[in-house]
Amino acid sequence: MIRALIADDEELSRRALRQLLSRHADIQIVAECRDGEETRAAMASLRPDVALLDVRMPLGTGLDVARDRPGAEHTVVVFVTAYDQFALPAFDVEAADYVTKPLSEPRFDAMLDRVRRRLSVRQLADHAAAAARAAAPLVAHVGSTDVLIPLDTVDYIEADDVYAAVVARGKRQLVRTSLDALEQTLDPRLFVRTHRSYIVRIDRIVAMRRRGPAVELALTTGAVLPVSRRRRAAVARLLGRR
Repeated sequence: MIRALIADDEELSRRALRQLLSRHADIQIVAECRDGEETRAAMASLRPDVALLDVRMPLGTGLDVARDRPGAEHTVVVFVTAYDQFALPAFDVEAADYVTKPLSEPRFDAMLDRVRRRLSVRQLADHAAAAARAAAPLVAHVGSTDVLIPLDTVDYIEADDVYAAVVARGKRQLVRTSLDALEQTLDPRLFVRTHRSYIVRIDRIVAMRRRGPAVELALTTGAVLPVSRRRRAAVARLLGRR
């Protein structure tokens, strides 16, 4: 499903876009905005797949919104406007298309096909990047030697001052990267942050249990690690528990 945002200060224009989008079963409208301020807020909170923006709006033009949009790598922008003189500036902000009013169904459908193609390319690139991250080993420094640690051998990673220590195959090896930085690079389908001091490989977890007021994880290796209070709910959901 493609999540779409509409931004236009005219109700008739928004209605026309709603009607055209309603003909496509793979499109879901997640927000309608009337000015630049509303649009910025909605794009920041909802991160839509595509934003259909008018150029001239109160409180910030569509060009301003597109230029400053958060998650630019995620949201595809299309301008839908009565003014054709802004086409060149529109493509400077990497717009996927520029459609002028009045709208026709064939031209609108061609625009959506272009959006679908761009989203498909981005999805393939994201999958490739995730696969590369999942396959890339960690590098530990042992004396003057760099030691590669395959991710499928990692049991858990713990904070060690400003660095992190990787526990794999019964060995504890230091990597010169912080736990926070590692969390950003590890595949969330394989690893979960359970505590400010721990990241655990999910398939190593055999039990989540209470010890008085505390909650802990038991791993296949026999290790027992704490789960912080603020991460308990997320870890429980991941493990299919209430």
